[in-house]
Amino acid sequence: MTDVHSLSGAYALDAVDDLERAAFERHLRECDTCSVEVLELRETVARLSDSVAVEPPPALRDSVLQAVARTPQAPPGRSTAQRSAAASAKRWRRFAAASVAAGVIAVGIGVGTWTVANRNVDDANRATAVAEARVEQFERVLAAPDALLFKGTGRDGGTVNVTVSRSLDSAVAGLEGLPDPGEGRIYQLWMIPAGDPATVARSVGQVPSAAAPTAHLVTAVGDATTFGVTIEPEGGSPRPTLSNLVAQVALT
Repeated sequence: MTDVHSLSGAYALDAVDDLERAAFERHLRECDTCSVEVLELRETVARLSDSVAVEPPPALRDSVLQAVARTPQAPPGRSTAQRSAAASAKRWRRFAAASVAAGVIAVGIGVGTWTVANRNVDDANRATAVAEARVEQFERVLAAPDALLFKGTGRDGGTVNVTVSRSLDSAVAGLEGLPDPGEGRIYQLWMIPAGDPATVARSVGQVPSAAAPTAHLVTAVGDATTFGVTIEPEGGSPRPTLSNLVAQVALT
């Protein structure tokens, strides 16, 4: 069982499921230490988001790509491959260690852009906690016993790989090499159950661009059978614009 105190970083990032959120919010009412920690972590993330964005070092970016997209080839006739829990977890631990050692912290919804912060020691420690909590969320999905990797390609190039854990009701979507969506537009991500996508699709996030490697954590897979990516106006759309569907990946 997860120690409720250890959820402060994930809670500050809104990277917990509904049960964890409810349990932690009950805990917050009685724990001043965790309340202060959550507030400080959120303030740190806000400050980091104003720092100078730079491209990640190639070696660090490669380690992220390996964790999100690299997997043994599926046997002939099969469209999915079981993730190796030990290998996935090991790669993500290497990524976390490299991030901290390099003083580089990932913020926002993608890992294609990184932020270098010249802050005091307290800020650095809090930022490290935020980064480690985020990595832990990805690692849990990739290392889940039931995790499966589904691969797809973009309509106009690029790749979209989705690792799904039904037991955790979560997924990690890795996007790379998709063309620029255009000025004033973004990529919007969707989990789509069986039925008419125009009415049943659920938005699970937005990505400003996906030319560089981008990883996105989805915490509500539900009964989705397809993962879709559309181009939408900045701010997103309540329903997918199917004429702008640039990628879809079957999750079965």
